Amino acid sequence: MPSSIHIRSYAKINWTLEVLSRREDGYHELRTIYQTVSLYDELRITATDGSIEIVCNDPRVPCDETNLAFKAAAQLLQAAGISKGARIETEKRIPVAAGLGGGSSNAAAALLALVKLWEIEIDERELAGIAAALGSDVPFFLIGGTALGVGRGEEVSSIEQLHCEQLLLVNPGFAVSTREAYEKLSRLTRSEAAFNIPLALLAAKGISGLPLVARNDLEDAVLADHPEIAEVKRRLSSLGAIHAQMSGSGATVFGVFDNTQMTELAEAEMRSLGYWAQRVRTIDRQEYQATILR
Repeated sequence: MPSSIHIRSYAKINWTLEVLSRREDGYHELRTIYQTVSLYDELRITATDGSIEIVCNDPRVPCDETNLAFKAAAQLLQAAGISKGARIETEKRIPVAAGLGGGSSNAAAALLALVKLWEIEIDERELAGIAAALGSDVPFFLIGGTALGVGRGEEVSSIEQLHCEQLLLVNPGFAVSTREAYEKLSRLTRSEAAFNIPLALLAAKGISGLPLVARNDLEDAVLADHPEIAEVKRRLSSLGAIHAQMSGSGATVFGVFDNTQMTELAEAEMRSLGYWAQRVRTIDRQEYQATILR
């Protein structure tokens, strides 16, 4: 039995985020195409004889029972019917509350690591159920790569993997509340034809064309209160991005570029303006599963 496990906790973007309607449970019916990218936090999880302990280098991350990795550990213990302890140390690189899934990724990484660390026998369906109870994005991070999310995003299906080498993530330096973004979304219904645009594209042209026609239904609602995000999109386009879009509920924007030089120049320019900026590439499912555990 290992006494400690290192695991990567990758960030994600949403190539598409379509909001169809409000559900009876208060959430929204979604169709999203998730994508893991090469930015990641690192978790070191050590078995202990005590309780669950959370340590993080970012003071904005709670280190109590409200932390998603803490909740993941607690739910896993309850499901397994055992009593164990762990110290979960997180080195954050993914911006907090930024639309990149950092907290959800940390929770999924904790689940995957603790199953091994505590030597728990649990099937994939039960583990996915625990992940879904933690948050809509968490089940995606159990598999990574490119995936379709439906329901409230927690029902994840494998699709063709998309490869994109030149992406730039830019964050204007403030958090956006996911709940408030959905509350302010004015357009809650869509026609079935519009709803199926990404899936029709995949069938007709293949997934490689998706970065150029991606869309996010939350953008209008969020940009109304945060025009700085629109400014980030404008600047990325002026710096050569062939597509720029908000990820998730924001505030991070990703720019799609077609060559390394322009991506590097855009990164330097955005940083000079005071933005957090990071060049990344997509991580497909095979690489995700091969590299997540160190």
